[in-house]
Amino acid sequence: MSSDIRRREAVLKGNLLKTVLMICMPLALYQFFNSLYTLFDQVICAQISTDAQNAVSSIGQIKSTISAFGGGLAAGGGVIIARYFGAGYIKDSRYSSSNLFFMAIVLSLIIMIIFIPLARPIMELAQIAPKSIEIGTNYFRLQMVELIFVTINSVFIGIEKAKGNSKMVLRLNIAVMVIKLGLTSLFVFTFSLKDIIYVELATIIAQGALTAIGIYFLFRKSNIIRLSIKMMLPKKEYAWPIIKLSVPIFLGKFVMNLGKVVVNGICGNYWNTVTDGLIVGTLGVSNNMCGLITSPTNSFEEGGSSITSQNLGNGNMKRAVKSFIYTLTVSTIISVVGYLLMRFVLIDWLVELFTSADGKSELYKSMVKDIFVWDSLSIIALGVTAPVLGLLYGFGQTGLSTILNLSRIGSRIIFLVAVHAIRPDLAPTLCAGLSMGISNTVILLLSALFALIFFIKIKKNGFKGMKFSDPEPEVSELIME
Repeated sequence: MSSDIRRREAVLKGNLLKTVLMICMPLALYQFFNSLYTLFDQVICAQISTDAQNAVSSIGQIKSTISAFGGGLAAGGGVIIARYFGAGYIKDSRYSSSNLFFMAIVLSLIIMIIFIPLARPIMELAQIAPKSIEIGTNYFRLQMVELIFVTINSVFIGIEKAKGNSKMVLRLNIAVMVIKLGLTSLFVFTFSLKDIIYVELATIIAQGALTAIGIYFLFRKSNIIRLSIKMMLPKKEYAWPIIKLSVPIFLGKFVMNLGKVVVNGICGNYWNTVTDGLIVGTLGVSNNMCGLITSPTNSFEEGGSSITSQNLGNGNMKRAVKSFIYTLTVSTIISVVGYLLMRFVLIDWLVELFTSADGKSELYKSMVKDIFVWDSLSIIALGVTAPVLGLLYGFGQTGLSTILNLSRIGSRIIFLVAVHAIRPDLAPTLCAGLSMGISNTVILLLSALFALIFFIKIKKNGFKGMKFSDPEPEVSELIME
């Protein structure tokens, strides 16, 4: 319990840059490892066949869309819990956490009931190549089972992030990654089980282990905002604020990821025939390569919203805004350095990893590289957007964040269709890449505009009675009951 209190005091009155680094950097490493083992799956599947790799990459985009349900719930719940925790209302934090956990369980069951039976129609709707559908239908169903654990794990991680306990999140994720990579290597290389089902089975076992560990930590007595079965019964005063904040966040994440699936579907409809069904998979691979940098910088959205929420709970708007300046600065630096490394140093090496034993590998690698040249612009764009979204989430401005997320994918669809209509003779990879590059530039400008407008608004009107001119408040006392 004392470590939770020390982290809280660091967030509310400690060195702010040190606090941002203390909370966000472990989360950045956590997200990096997640991206790393997603790429590892694709590299492993490339050893099976290009069609297997294409199936995994294509289905991954659909999975990301569905996982937005749990991600939105965890993000909204985390903001509410962080506010209570920052204000010192421990009992309210416990009720909110318990209600959030109950909602995650219900949501997990709904996902399983709806999406497992509809696996094949969903894949067909996403314009996934027929060969990949044949290979990947059962893989997709297993991914829906995985999402049961992922949703619960997202809530566990969200609660720990709300307390600023990002180091534990990192340590547990390293353990999960070791389990996952070890089992995948065992299944594919030692036992020669050359089927993508076993790649996913390794992930399910690893995520299930994290769920078991998470439940232990959430309920143990030393956890200052430990869960209680009695407190899980939904109460309007705790469940409704979480739902109210989570739904816009979910919509933003869902529409953004759905938009990626739509873009993939449009590309598949345009070019599946001329690319032997590889276009959707190569888009997914390029996206995951960018994810090696964009996923870590996305942690500044999550960590930033936690720091902002705790400080707003303590009545310190000035410090909440300062934390955004720091998260934006660090995230931008990481993004620029990451872009330069990925685009000009590591690109050939990374693309070379996606090599299979069949004759399609050279075409696959060439398409991935052509798309990535343009898609990599998202590294800088999303590095700026993530802290802006964290600021908006922390202040509860989910309407603005939803508009920003809608703009991210809406612009991509518009530009893709427009570029293809104007120049139908362009190569598929160039047409898709141009739409990504243009839309990412638009989002970079929109993020800066949204942040500026929000700052002008709160400087003029304040926020819930708080103003920039207010003196620095004392850290509020903890109220256990």
